[in-house]
Amino acid sequence: MYKFFKHSLLIGIIGAVINLILFVTNFCYELIVPVIENSGIEGPAFKFLDDLIYYTPVIFAVLFILYLVAGQVYLKNHHEKAEIKLNAKNEEKNAGIQKGLDEQAEYLKHKYYTNCPKCGAVRSENETVCSFCGTSLEIKD
Repeated sequence: MYKFFKHSLLIGIIGAVINLILFVTNFCYELIVPVIENSGIEGPAFKFLDDLIYYTPVIFAVLFILYLVAGQVYLKNHHEKAEIKLNAKNEEKNAGIQKGLDEQAEYLKHKYYTNCPKCGAVRSENETVCSFCGTSLEIKD
């Protein structure tokens, strides 16, 4: 649907203007009605075709205007949904980043031994307990 309405503003305006010009100048009417007059159609059928040909540019202008309006409404809704989806995605991403920063801030609040006080194993980066014996590596003040 997005591709169908992507250029609705431009297409709607151009189509409506062209059809209104055709109606004002009676261009199509003057070309087609002589053909119908020479075809031998008479009575209500001729009146119907005559009116249809006369008002066709107006009908098309109205259809182009409806397309323009529907397209703009659809595009607005489409962009709002896309923005909401993007905002939710960014909020989720930011929450993950914030969680990592909070964990890092909590880690930096404390001091840790470089070697385990119980078994002497070397502490790995960001490790709060010894990976060998499970002893806390936090230095208690």
